[in-house]
Amino acid sequence: MLVLAAKACAGVVVFALVLELLVTAVFGTQVRFPRRVVDGGFGVRVNEPGASYRHVSPDVDVAFRINARGLRADRDYEYAKPAGVRRVVTVGDSFTVGYEVEVEECFSSVLERELEAQGRAVEVLNAGVSGYSNAEALVYLERELLKYEPDVVVLTFFNNDLVDNVRTKLFRLNDDGSVERLGAGYIPLGGIGDFLNTNTVFNALSERSNAFALLLEETTHVFKRKAVRENRENMNLDASRTDARYRDQKRLAAGILDHLYAMLHERGVTLVVQSIPLFKPTSADGLEGQLLDAFPYDDFDSERDGLELVKSVTFLAPLLGVEPLYHLRSHMHWTPRTHELSGQALARVVGAALDAADAASTSDALATDAALAGDN
Repeated sequence: MLVLAAKACAGVVVFALVLELLVTAVFGTQVRFPRRVVDGGFGVRVNEPGASYRHVSPDVDVAFRINARGLRADRDYEYAKPAGVRRVVTVGDSFTVGYEVEVEECFSSVLERELEAQGRAVEVLNAGVSGYSNAEALVYLERELLKYEPDVVVLTFFNNDLVDNVRTKLFRLNDDGSVERLGAGYIPLGGIGDFLNTNTVFNALSERSNAFALLLEETTHVFKRKAVRENRENMNLDASRTDARYRDQKRLAAGILDHLYAMLHERGVTLVVQSIPLFKPTSADGLEGQLLDAFPYDDFDSERDGLELVKSVTFLAPLLGVEPLYHLRSHMHWTPRTHELSGQALARVVGAALDAADAASTSDALATDAALAGDN
């Protein structure tokens, strides 16, 4: 009996090795991006606290280290902000957490270095989570990230947020453009997802096996067929597109951003929204192409106090045809150079917002002193 079991195990191992060699020979290195996200305990997902793993693709081989509270960082942060330090929290999807770049190359890290170069004592906390929608980012902020006492929040918007906001069923769009909460939380696959994303064998195969990565990618597409189809439709943008579903998706996104802005503005926190365009290459070398931005500009008023909008297409468009801006052989995320440009652009906006807040604080202090002097 033991001999038969041993032979069966040996047969499975040999089959797996042959399959791995075959997939690698025929299809090459696959995109091996384990998604170590788990239930955060407050209704939405976070990066698995304390996780350490690698992302490998034909374009990159990068390390991920997640701190004790789910932030992509080599250190932990207390909730209480250190005296004399300004804090910026960045939140969004895989572009924010920094898929396909090292942690020091993420725009969050670039932003921190640029602000420090301006002479500021500052901490920038990278709270990006792969697969996040704007709706999940809002819940993450109100239930967890505001504990870090941020002075500025940077939220990234990408085209697939239009569909993903609907998928979460966290908010419903009202006729007047406002939103109301529907669900208390959104954890895809619930406990099953947690088990898979924290399972040692599953994650080892996701990180190291080309055959397993190919199977996982195809299986994911099957289960997410509808969302994938709608995302692809939205990514084939037409400026004249006016169908009702697309319009409602844009209005819902704008309503969620309005809600998020109001929550932060009430607390004196500046909101910076960075819109990231989809890149559709039109040349074999991937240098030429279209930058397609689905941000709901017509539905969202960006001209408000304590609100800034950074259109990434403005600093990316001049470089089309000059240098690669997106990794083409994996999941089309930004290159280190693009993160650098983003961090620099954000530093100009965030720096100005911090200056304005300092000036307002000084003015308020002077007014208070004058009033006290008058009373005396």
